[in-house]
Amino acid sequence: MALPRLNDVPEYELTVPSTGQTVSFRPFLVKEQKVLMIAYESKDVKQILRAVLNTIQSCVKNIEIGKLATFDVDYIFTQIRSKSVGESNDIVMKCTNCQHENQLTINLNEIEINLEKKDMIIQLNDQYTLKMKYPTYTDIIGDRVLLNDTRTQTEQLLATLRNCMDTIQTENENILLKDETVEEIDDFISSLNDEQYGKIADFVSSVPTLSYTKKFNCKSCEKENELKVEGLQDFFS
Repeated sequence: MALPRLNDVPEYELTVPSTGQTVSFRPFLVKEQKVLMIAYESKDVKQILRAVLNTIQSCVKNIEIGKLATFDVDYIFTQIRSKSVGESNDIVMKCTNCQHENQLTINLNEIEINLEKKDMIIQLNDQYTLKMKYPTYTDIIGDRVLLNDTRTQTEQLLATLRNCMDTIQTENENILLKDETVEEIDDFISSLNDEQYGKIADFVSSVPTLSYTKKFNCKSCEKENELKVEGLQDFFS
């Protein structure tokens, strides 16, 4: 005899920030929450990201998870979580003056995305243009550098640049960079002049992120502090 399903699962709608697509989603269930808890307890970034992506894939209809920008994933997961376990999250913040640990509550509905319309095409010279893209967590999980704890700042920057470059275009060619080797892409980046490199770096530095800012007075010394969190890991770490 089949056991009953005890609860009807409600559906909600959200708008994907980068595309404007409206999609339906449901809260996550105990089976998904269990996987998320195990992943967060492991403190393994790759395992956490995979658990988040799998949760979104299970809870959201008609979504291509591999094509979602990182900030899309962060926003969508925040919306799913708010409907699953509550619209607030507690976070601990040390006072900058006395180091007292203050417990603060973040209202997930007040989280913002600094989403501005960006030009995805960078004119490198008269012959070549570079089409940019927002990085995805699929890119990050598959990157040999970004989740490596021993990476240097230079290695991290180069890996981030690689993951934001889509195609090199001329009047007659369209070179898809995902089909090229890491070494070939790094050689291409090394051949840029300061102006060309700066345009790409500016794009990367302004990729949208989830952000939340709140002023608070320390409960111990009463000094005014500012809580500023960005990105999914900051919100739910």
